[in-house]
Amino acid sequence: MSTIRARGFTIIEMLIYVGIAGVVMTAITSLLMDNLKAYDKSVAQQNVFQNVNGVLRAITDEIRYAKSVYTPTSVFDNDAGQLSVETLLNVPTGENAAYVDFYIDNGRIYEKRDGQSESPLTSERVFVEQLRFTKLSSTAGKDSVTVSIQARIHTQSINLKDQARVAVNSSATLRGAY
Repeated sequence: MSTIRARGFTIIEMLIYVGIAGVVMTAITSLLMDNLKAYDKSVAQQNVFQNVNGVLRAITDEIRYAKSVYTPTSVFDNDAGQLSVETLLNVPTGENAAYVDFYIDNGRIYEKRDGQSESPLTSERVFVEQLRFTKLSSTAGKDSVTVSIQARIHTQSINLKDQARVAVNSSATLRGAY
């Protein structure tokens, strides 16, 4: 007499398969989450860099067109520095020169021109930790200013792995109009 027995999975085999599938799915999910976090940090880093680099370029351009540095209101070699320049760019009608101030307030860099209200140069998503100006005098009579900016993404997270930080600096020589 022959007996035909239906083959199937036993409960123990099913538990082993479900356990293996769970481990594999956990590993895949963890890998995907790490990749998403890395992508988000990369995008944040790029946003901070582009924003701060644009501000650095605007400040150095203004320095290049500046006639002089106005030292009574400039604050040099300080993390919360301020630069005031006498510029020949965008001079109000009837004036020979204009004064422009660059400063940091509550983590944002502002520009203040004569006769105008201040305007923020950095985005709300960027928190500026340092705005430092260093004045360099030369024997040729042309002063230079080094601008250093350190900033991070504006986030509530205190974990360093969530922080996108950037530090940029550049120097420019006062040349006046050309």
